[in-house]
Amino acid sequence: MLHRISAVAAAAAMIGLCALPASAATTGAAHPTKGSFTVPSAGSSIKAWGDYTVTTHAVKVTVCAKLTGSAFFVVAEAEAYNSSGTQEGTIAAVVSQETPGRQSCSTASLRGTAHLKVFSEIGSSGGKIVAKTELKSIY
Repeated sequence: MLHRISAVAAAAAMIGLCALPASAATTGAAHPTKGSFTVPSAGSSIKAWGDYTVTTHAVKVTVCAKLTGSAFFVVAEAEAYNSSGTQEGTIAAVVSQETPGRQSCSTASLRGTAHLKVFSEIGSSGGKIVAKTELKSIY
């Protein structure tokens, strides 16, 4: 009788293991949960970088920009996307000639966790974007 009970328990355990949902069977995320990145430069007036940490429902992103030339302002931006490719959040660091230290960082938790993309822009005194990079995929 004891042998039959342990055989049934073992069979039930095997069925339970085989019936795990696909998400539970996955051993890791499709991308690193932490990392750092550089933002492509729209010109010699900007240097930009950042880092990210992915959680279950959001990605915490810090993006920084430094004005290194004579541009009126520079922008470094990170965009988070969901698995359908829909943009779910944006964070930007903006630096102008008047920004103390000519450097700025911004941090936010963004909803889209499937993809993170970054780019930079350079602006003129009239507020017009005069240079912009293509999106760089971080993950």
